[in-house]
Amino acid sequence: MTFGDAFEQVKRGKCMRLPHWSHDVLIKACYPERPFNAKAMTAPYLYVTSRHGKVPWKETMIELFSEDWEVV
Repeated sequence: MTFGDAFEQVKRGKCMRLPHWSHDVLIKACYPERPFNAKAMTAPYLYVTSRHGKVPWKETMIELFSEDWEVV
């Protein structure tokens, strides 16, 4: 599946991953709640969850052009 196809599913609440990643690594979407806290993120963003916690996701060109994304 392409990044675009998987991303559309993530926007609907699913998670996505690439098959060569560890099984606990997932990309998710966050939609900040309103009213916004002045110190909090104010726009939707993607983040990675794993056994190490969660951090904002910074994609690579290789990941964006991959065609083997999985939706979980």
